Amino acid sequence: MTQGTKIKQLHQIVSALEKFQTRKNSLFSLDKLANFLNMSGRDLEEVLELVFRFQNLFNSVISGFVLCKKWREDKCYLILKPKSEVSIHDLSDLKEVEINRTQVNLLSDIIYYFQHVKIGKGFNINRNTTELSKKVKHFNRSHPFFFEHRGNGLIYPSKLAVEAGMIIQSYHRSKKAISKLEIEDFIIQIV
Repeated sequence: MTQGTKIKQLHQIVSALEKFQTRKNSLFSLDKLANFLNMSGRDLEEVLELVFRFQNLFNSVISGFVLCKKWREDKCYLILKPKSEVSIHDLSDLKEVEINRTQVNLLSDIIYYFQHVKIGKGFNINRNTTELSKKVKHFNRSHPFFFEHRGNGLIYPSKLAVEAGMIIQSYHRSKKAISKLEIEDFIIQIV
């Protein structure tokens, strides 16, 4: 694909192709699409080649599976999960996270501190004045979906982090082992 083709144009092409869902017997004018997207014929051919490659990939290689994101050891990966294991509505948003027992305890501590000591105030990770702020900064780098930035120089635990932290705390109080959490479109595996 050439540099002239932008991500926005790719989204527009996918949106246009989604109309086949209700109009399976319709003709799709490539000339109109090229004019609408202000693309040359060559760029459009390259994009179509990419679309056909994806079609082949999803029909043959990934058939019966769902492509998901997975975070492991501070890095994001793509994985395939069997469709039978996935039980959420929007499969494109499924995210699987692996965190270790130390990170589970840290998340629990962060949420407890946020709710009971800071009482809703954010963490200043620019000034590493405490050991906890250093850990929060490192945890934010490895698992950014657990935090949100509100533009005031502070970071706050996300809704996901608060829910996960509260569930982890309840498991700790009842002395039960925890190996997996399913919250919204996240599957959190504890390794």
